[in-house]
Amino acid sequence: MKPHPKILAATLSVLLFPLAHAEQNASPGTVVVTASRFSESSLGAAANVLVIGREDIAASGAATLPDVLKNVAGVVVRPLYGSIGADTAIDMRGFGDGAGQRTLVLLNGQRLNPLDSGSVDWGLVPLDSIERVEIVSGSGAVLYGDNAVGGVINIITGSRKDGGSVVVGLGSRDGRQLAANLARRVGDFDLALAANHQETDGWRRNNAQERNNANGRLGYRFESGEAFLDMGWSKLEAGLPGVLTQAQYRANPRQAETLDSRAERRAGFVRPGFEWRVSDSLTLAAELTRSETDNESWISNFSSFDNRRTDTVSFTPRLLWKHGLGSLASTTTLGVDYYDGELDSRRSSTPSAPVNKIVRIDQISRAVYVQNRTELASSVSLTLGGREQTIDQKATDTAGGRISNDHRQTIGEIGLAYRPVNGLRFFVRGGSTFRFANLDELTTFAGFVSETLRPERGSFIDLGGQWSGASHTLQVTAYDLKMKDEIAFSLLTFENENLAKTRHRGIEANGSVDVNRFWKLSGGVNLQSATFREGSDRGNDIPLVPRVQANAGVHFLPSAEWDIALLAQHIGRRYFGGDTGNVRPRLPAYSIADLVVTWQHARWTARGRVLNLADKRYAPTGYDFGFGSSYYPADGRSFFADLRYSF
Repeated sequence: MKPHPKILAATLSVLLFPLAHAEQNASPGTVVVTASRFSESSLGAAANVLVIGREDIAASGAATLPDVLKNVAGVVVRPLYGSIGADTAIDMRGFGDGAGQRTLVLLNGQRLNPLDSGSVDWGLVPLDSIERVEIVSGSGAVLYGDNAVGGVINIITGSRKDGGSVVVGLGSRDGRQLAANLARRVGDFDLALAANHQETDGWRRNNAQERNNANGRLGYRFESGEAFLDMGWSKLEAGLPGVLTQAQYRANPRQAETLDSRAERRAGFVRPGFEWRVSDSLTLAAELTRSETDNESWISNFSSFDNRRTDTVSFTPRLLWKHGLGSLASTTTLGVDYYDGELDSRRSSTPSAPVNKIVRIDQISRAVYVQNRTELASSVSLTLGGREQTIDQKATDTAGGRISNDHRQTIGEIGLAYRPVNGLRFFVRGGSTFRFANLDELTTFAGFVSETLRPERGSFIDLGGQWSGASHTLQVTAYDLKMKDEIAFSLLTFENENLAKTRHRGIEANGSVDVNRFWKLSGGVNLQSATFREGSDRGNDIPLVPRVQANAGVHFLPSAEWDIALLAQHIGRRYFGGDTGNVRPRLPAYSIADLVVTWQHARWTARGRVLNLADKRYAPTGYDFGFGSSYYPADGRSFFADLRYSF
């Protein structure tokens, strides 16, 4: 493992800088919801919860949420196409090609991970609607169940102070943006609305994209709680330029494999819920969610058209009980998760041809979980938790195929947090985690898998700490995760199977410091190893997992109106997807930098950004199954500017 020396040196200097500039008065614990599914202080959590606030999002120059996440060590962002977040996968804890199924993404606690192997629809969350993003690195399976193996990303929206804004933007390759948001409080009612339109012709040929999205929240505050209604809608139309061979990539990375392949994706949800403080010691919360997706994809070089619809209903009641254990303060979260989902896939050879195959898959998931946190002393807290979850999966197709894949899984977790002084916290936690097969993994090219797929299971231990003050913060986590029965595609059988055991271990650190009123530094580093533990690939690296990821940021604030930021990311070499034998050359490492300039005066904010400042040629993703390397090129240098008026 050979880290890029310049990026790593800059990052480590940022992380170590607070040690020489400590503050006497440490900041209090941040209030988060992801660590307990209720609004609680993070001080007693046996995990690091990294919080990205509204101001941090604005200062990053991001146009999409994946743009925000790429500046976090331990969160590897892998886009396939374009600049507005289409088909972007998030990898936490080094799972490579299957990472998107092992990182759970939530919107106010609601799952955004689809029932199939598709990527998260980031368009359901306009940036202007986000209050903060909470990132828990490591398993969140006790509280959240399936998909939360590598980590949890919870996007928090909600009521805001009266006001709003309108944004107009223009950029490279006919990039356009129009966004607006509005928040109002009238008596006991809260209203928050956000809408966004983004459009680009794309850097590659056949990579034009257009996204329209909106979401809203209507809340009613009563003396002991709140009732609310969340709604969201998104539509994405995108060209699919496909992969390039090595020769094509080297000759002209902007070309396309096909000029007419495309996708259209629509999604929406409605979610009523409430939180009610029954008494000083009891709080009850629940949500009932209905979500639908309708996706069409046309891959012309494979003569494949697929119209896929999913429909999910979920009910998630939970109780927070502050009861105490003798003289010790103690809090218990007890909840139930119920999900009922179905997928309907209709396939044909062309968009206008008759349907030649229909696949129908139904899934019901039920879970009960409990988590207790007890203050053993004023500075020590103990967390215990457990979850039992069952899943019933049934699938049929018009060719007469039929399969059932029913399973039950029970897991547990224990954690200890120690706060020796104000602003300093250490923790250790360990336990088990799991993931069930998604609906796509039950299918093959011809029908369904020949054997049922066992749940993925794993055991982990995390050790870390956080040091924060008025002008600095530093979070460090070391982890060791052993998995077995991971589900992956086998070239021998052309089916998804439970494959060899794996091990994921490493250390990740994120930090920031306000040097003085003119300079702010931030950075992070993620050193990881993801390998096979048994079988013919024993000791080999898991494909698409870099051993080094790092980022560094410098903000220069010459006055209260100006913020000039240089933000850099580095991704180390990794094996092509499919190369489990580690026998072919690796995808090259890359380092890129973005420049963001922000000017704010009164109600006006102007922002300009240059992405991929050095016009670096690189590919975040590539595959090689023994038939030659294929590349998904990232965009070259791009310019964008926007103007915001706030009221």
